[in-house]
Amino acid sequence: MPPAGRRRPGRSTVVAAGAVALGLSGVLCLLHAYLTRPFWYDEIWRAHFVSEPLTSFWSELTVANTPSALGWLGITRLAGEAFGWHSWSLRLPGFVAVPLLGAAIVVLTRRFAGTASAVFAACWLCLNTTFLDLATQLKPYTVEALVTVCIVVIWTADPLGPPDEVPAAGAPRGPDRGRLVRRTVAGVLALVAVPGIFVVLPLAAVDVWRGPARRWRLVECLPALAFSAVHTVGFVAHQSSQRNGDYWDRQFLAGRGPWAALRFVADQVRATVTGSPPGIDRFDPSLIHGTVPTGPLGSAPAALIAIAVAAAGATGVAALARHRQGRALLAALGGAELMMLGASAARYWPFGPTRTNLYVVPLLVVVVVVGVERAIRSLLSAVRGRLPRGGPQQAAGRSKDALPTLALPGSVIARSLSDSSSELVTESDGSCALPGALDSAVADSPPPPPAGPARVPGLAGSRVGLARAAVVLPLAAVVAITGCGVLLLQTSLSGSRPLWEHRDRLRGLDLMVDAAIVTRRVARPGDVVAVGGRLARPGWLYAMEASDDGPREPTDLQPGPAGDGRPRRGAVGGTVASAAAERSVGETSASEASTVGSVGAVPAPSRVAAGGSAVDGGSAVGDHRPAGPAADAQAPATGGVGAPARIARRDTVFFGGAKPALLRQLARRPVPPGHLLVFVFDVERTSLAGQLAPLHRAGWCATQDWNFRLTGVLTRYDRCAPSSPPPRRVIVAYH
Repeated sequence: MPPAGRRRPGRSTVVAAGAVALGLSGVLCLLHAYLTRPFWYDEIWRAHFVSEPLTSFWSELTVANTPSALGWLGITRLAGEAFGWHSWSLRLPGFVAVPLLGAAIVVLTRRFAGTASAVFAACWLCLNTTFLDLATQLKPYTVEALVTVCIVVIWTADPLGPPDEVPAAGAPRGPDRGRLVRRTVAGVLALVAVPGIFVVLPLAAVDVWRGPARRWRLVECLPALAFSAVHTVGFVAHQSSQRNGDYWDRQFLAGRGPWAALRFVADQVRATVTGSPPGIDRFDPSLIHGTVPTGPLGSAPAALIAIAVAAAGATGVAALARHRQGRALLAALGGAELMMLGASAARYWPFGPTRTNLYVVPLLVVVVVVGVERAIRSLLSAVRGRLPRGGPQQAAGRSKDALPTLALPGSVIARSLSDSSSELVTESDGSCALPGALDSAVADSPPPPPAGPARVPGLAGSRVGLARAAVVLPLAAVVAITGCGVLLLQTSLSGSRPLWEHRDRLRGLDLMVDAAIVTRRVARPGDVVAVGGRLARPGWLYAMEASDDGPREPTDLQPGPAGDGRPRRGAVGGTVASAAAERSVGETSASEASTVGSVGAVPAPSRVAAGGSAVDGGSAVGDHRPAGPAADAQAPATGGVGAPARIARRDTVFFGGAKPALLRQLARRPVPPGHLLVFVFDVERTSLAGQLAPLHRAGWCATQDWNFRLTGVLTRYDRCAPSSPPPRRVIVAYH
């Protein structure tokens, strides 16, 4: 292991970091389709809070699903303001963070391991299928992971020496300006990550734990502590409405007894350490997960990987604990886990391998990789120590060609060579005193043993076997560790094919922008839009008020020729045999839309109209002429030219959840609506059916439906007599 010293990153580190960043950028270029696809639910509600006007920004944060960091919101909003409120522009910061994270991991790992290990650590994390799936969405997790690595790198970069060393004689006593600047920068970076305080606080505790100048170290840490504390208490805590729900209950320590709490902690630690890579959310069904290849071995590979990762992690902890920078990294990792566990006891933060805790995964990866390299180096050192100097081949060659050792002058050979000569005496010059006797002795000596392997006594044979085992076993262990690494990398990449094939899959609420565009084109002055479902509110506000994106299939929402109610040429042909068949198609679309997160091929847009003929969806929207007593000749708000006008929030009511009933809100309006456009989020259609049923008794009749797969249904209601039968409804389905 290279010493964790005070040197700057070398040329090899810079080259490796640049190569990793370039390679990851190429991977993201292949996945560029993820930039432009529509937002799904987990993304579009974040887009709403990012784009909310400043006048209502602070109040809207109180109903955020999960908290967001001030810095991340600012960066994402800046991207939207600079490039337009498109899905690709808001996802861009997360995309850019991936290659930067890979380079940062290389720089951090190179402080404790070699270049090859650093590159492996970056690829292990950044090429993981689940990680890439999260990184290609409008979510802050990759940015938070990047911020965490940068904080640790900056905090531990002390070229003037460790914080606890005794100042040299005559040196000024006081805070070090360089450390003060670096820790202040780390505090500013903590504003970009919600869990930034979980990293800054343990690092500051290590600085002031011991040393002769701890008060000056505390002064150096104060800006970082102040930034992260104010951000957490003043901004993040303002968005803590999610703790009142039950979504994260399985990841909270709160509400458990002593034994259940111990079991919970043990299970979460095991799942975190043995994950692949550890700490990434493997429970969210909407994500693409890599799987351990089983084959004929069953679950043996998964168990082998788990044991190898745990053993390597323990080895890495022991190795890092010997270095000051390594101890700081371990403090950041261990302190973050302890603080998350404490926050989960108060229902403020989930504990375990969830996507919210992705920020600690790079540190876990570094610990494991350092342990793997330390184990391989130790095994190879043991092998080299067992081999003769110069290598086994040269040692064997010398044993065969070496000359016999001559007797030293004046020595006496007291060995009996024959009966006639009991001893040989040499003169001081080394010449033989009795040449005849020597010839006789050589002639009478027993013949040399036959050629072949020499016999080795039992004790010597056992020593040779042990020596061979001491060489073979470490080499076998190195091969096994390498095999586990290859299997681990294969596991991380095993979901690459689904990630590539599902570039256009719908996760749920993907067609909210399409629904908003249809509503804008259908709505007329005096109409009221009602949006049903607690989960639909933020997505609807973003799609209606901020989004600059067009529909998922632009040709589907293009209006036909003015006054032409017939299908355009080239539209889907065919007829529907009966009204029952028409209803079955609509019900099928609704049933498909209720399965949020389903994976499969996305069918082409289909349009079904009442009366037996299939019409183009865009024509039905652009040339909509409601039938019955509510029919009128009012023109759209835009006059049919350009983009349709956005519907103001004052003309929109939200119902469902804790909101008042729909009819009650309509009755409170000072001016009765001319028409009613009701959008119901697909997941909550069943729970909101009771609020839609009384509309007919109140004089509202549904005349047309637009079904948006995995998103919801938009229904137009016109005035009608309560006693009259409901008119025939037109159904337009978008897939």
